[in-house]
Amino acid sequence: MKGLIISELKTGYVANMAEIFNLLPQKELEKMWLISNYECNIYPFEQIPIDKEYAWLKGTELKELFNQEEIMFIWGVFTSFPNGTELKDILQVPLPVADGNETLWRPKIEIIHPLGDTEFISWDGTVLLVKSKDINIIKEFIKEYSSVSKDLEEYNSN
Repeated sequence: MKGLIISELKTGYVANMAEIFNLLPQKELEKMWLISNYECNIYPFEQIPIDKEYAWLKGTELKELFNQEEIMFIWGVFTSFPNGTELKDILQVPLPVADGNETLWRPKIEIIHPLGDTEFISWDGTVLLVKSKDINIIKEFIKEYSSVSKDLEEYNSN
């Protein structure tokens, strides 16, 4: 498990999920994604409503939505799950949260949801945490954001 903390995206702010989802490989986009503990500047899509605790969408659909309308996710936990994972199984444990979650800042890197594969956390619109079981996803983010990212384990150890 590896993780990064990113202080700025190319669009100038860390909460632009279109930029993030555009970097993902197709196999990750084919997975289902849970969005939880989210707060946005606007809520233009019925699939990501203002009054729900979570949204459950395929990565390809999220990528399409995020490329239609620029949404700033001030807070949000985006978690992908292995193909075949059912929502009823995911909802057996508490929904992942960012705000007030002290485990995000521990040296041992873990995805909040025990069934998750990859996780993006927009933390107060100031940093983006990227964690994945797939080292190739982490390598892609290091390549894209080498000057504005740090290894999360190292960052949390200091």
